[in-house]
Amino acid sequence: MQFLLLGLCVAVTAAQTLDCGRAFPQAGISRNYNETIAHAIHAMTVTGLKIFNPKATAVNYVPTVNQDLNQPETVLAHAPEVPLGNDFSTLTMNIVPIGRQWNVSLTCSICGTSVRESASPEVEKNPPSDDVCICLASTDVNGIKRAVGWVADHYKTGTPITLLNRPIPKLADAASWAVWKDRLLHYYTPEALRDAAMYLHCMSKFW
Repeated sequence: MQFLLLGLCVAVTAAQTLDCGRAFPQAGISRNYNETIAHAIHAMTVTGLKIFNPKATAVNYVPTVNQDLNQPETVLAHAPEVPLGNDFSTLTMNIVPIGRQWNVSLTCSICGTSVRESASPEVEKNPPSDDVCICLASTDVNGIKRAVGWVADHYKTGTPITLLNRPIPKLADAASWAVWKDRLLHYYTPEALRDAAMYLHCMSKFW
């Protein structure tokens, strides 16, 4: 663990000397990468991270929203471990902590699965350079952590998700799940999914 922490500290220091503003567009990362990545990871859990790398632990350096919004620390330094449910037949649904900010986590669960299925294969074929990964891992510097904080502040005053202002069925079976998934995926463009895949690929190097 100390080795991983040292590696991340070195990465943060290195990011301050790299030209990340030039490295990101050259790697195909979008201009609003901090927002797209923050939206993808803000309710991530260790179980969700294991979709990308089974080595993920509670020490993962992926900043997330503290689901207890009454706490002064609104952004956690690591995606937390959340007990896996067994109410549903699929891993994606059981990752969601039903009953506690479940709609937020459902959004991120769907996003995580979509990233893994649609964007990660291409990123794995053409992985980002070490310099790009250093820049992405430095969330205190690159604005990702700040964007996660913005999400946390938003949940104190706003509604976490809207489903295109259309009637939405109660989530109870495969048919209703298909409707939910289709509506939620509206919010994730190919560029946003690629940003998230690049970030999670890089962060997995520290797990």
